[in-house]
Amino acid sequence: MAVHEVLPEEYDDLDQKLEKELPLSIHGLVHFRLMRRKHLLREKMVLVDSWPDFSALLIVDRPTRETWISVGFCKGPKFASNLKTILQFASRETYRFLEIVGCSSDVMDALINFNQSANSCSFRRMRTDLLVYILAAGNIVPVTVPDGFKISELSGRHTEIVHKSWPFPTKEKWTNYQITHFPSVLIETEDERPVAWELQYEYGALGGLHVEPEYRRSKLGSIVTRTLAEKMTKNGQLVFAIVEESNPISMAFHEKNGFVRMPFKFSRIGFSLEAMEKKEM
Repeated sequence: MAVHEVLPEEYDDLDQKLEKELPLSIHGLVHFRLMRRKHLLREKMVLVDSWPDFSALLIVDRPTRETWISVGFCKGPKFASNLKTILQFASRETYRFLEIVGCSSDVMDALINFNQSANSCSFRRMRTDLLVYILAAGNIVPVTVPDGFKISELSGRHTEIVHKSWPFPTKEKWTNYQITHFPSVLIETEDERPVAWELQYEYGALGGLHVEPEYRRSKLGSIVTRTLAEKMTKNGQLVFAIVEESNPISMAFHEKNGFVRMPFKFSRIGFSLEAMEKKEM
């Protein structure tokens, strides 16, 4: 199977084809549109298993850029071998280890099953499988900002406080990149103290929601999320979030705010070219 790199003159066709695969393709489609709108696709390789019809997609950083994360899409487990081929190609061209989001958990199962021994498996789950919640534009209900607060957006000067609020390990440089490149909403007090915020990650999903402890249970979280969702919708974007199944509070929060759970889960995949090459020796 020959891997095809999608060229700029083919982007419109790719957009239409990904839209036809919704909702399963939402990660790949939203990420692709966001990168295109921000003129960041020049830093990416957009790879498919065939063209013009394709079954698997991978959007990965070029080797000239420090990698953050790759975004994938696969129509289903029977096409997992095609995705595997793309990953092998991308790893040889860019990074020996890739972390991918956006593929359904049944595709992940198929990738793992390609390996005879779990000890030498070139694929592994980076986290537990994630639930997918989508927010339709008609379900966005605006919430009035209480007196004493104002809405703005995150900027580079907020990098440190946002970075400290995230419960998962990452580099501050990555935090700054998300804040300075992608949509966000910030609620501040009248003296400009940040008290609640959320942003859209590079890979398309809403995330990083944080409300300072003393301001919780005041609906600021719902205000931030709905305001950001409305902002994204006005820009023609689809709104979705990914939630760990072990987090019932987050599940209830998204459902309360109009999100609808999809009948599939996403996996975060780690792929190691070294592990594959050792297994094949």
